[in-house]
Amino acid sequence: SPTSNAWVIPLGDDGLCEGKYGDGRIWYDFEWCVDDTSSPLKDSYLIKKSKKLLPASKWSIWKMEENAKSNFCSYDSSNPYNNGGYYRRRLAEEDWTERKLQFRDPPDDFKRWLLSDIDQWRLEADKHVGGDFETRCSGYGEIDKMVKQVWENFSPDEGCQRLPELNCFGLSAIDTCKMIKEIVRYPNDKKQNIECFAQYQPSSPKHQQIIEDLISIGQTPKTKVVIIANATTKKVLSEPIMKGPLAQVMAK
Repeated sequence: SPTSNAWVIPLGDDGLCEGKYGDGRIWYDFEWCVDDTSSPLKDSYLIKKSKKLLPASKWSIWKMEENAKSNFCSYDSSNPYNNGGYYRRRLAEEDWTERKLQFRDPPDDFKRWLLSDIDQWRLEADKHVGGDFETRCSGYGEIDKMVKQVWENFSPDEGCQRLPELNCFGLSAIDTCKMIKEIVRYPNDKKQNIECFAQYQPSSPKHQQIIEDLISIGQTPKTKVVIIANATTKKVLSEPIMKGPLAQVMAK
């Protein structure tokens, strides 16, 4: 389940983001507190620690391997975006504000820059996105919407503030996560990056499909006991909840 440094990405049955209430809107529920906006997190240990509780699920990794040949989308490898690596290399070390000033408006160059490494993101999605997701493709209109939102929103300045509400409707979990991480580029005061946690809506039949898929590949999901308690007092707030394919049997 997600942690306090994770932005949740609710997915529909088609594997595309549909937002918390089906209208595409997603928002981060806490304030993001930053000490120093000039130093993106580069320490590999801290990066790994930031994502420690947010791994991609076994099902997500299996789906990535199963769909390896279709992990690329037409907007990934087609011109003019495929030559954007030049912009990313040229401006990779520059300050975010200064980098934005390098692009024209409308930001055609910025779009090339933003999409220049998206193929690599797709191949290494399990390093960026936690939870359950598939390597779906976003539509061209949705990609333009993603670029516009990154263009209009900056990583937060020093201090504590609310992150901007975003619209992810029709974007894949991977593209939504890229949008989030490009906007929130700096770690919080606990040296944690913003992370992405994708999950299907509670009513989605995908949950049963995930269980059946895992069983078919010999990865039977474990039954978990979820205990809801107050983080400060440790007092249990409700009866334990059992989750997993054998939950009903074990609960008897």
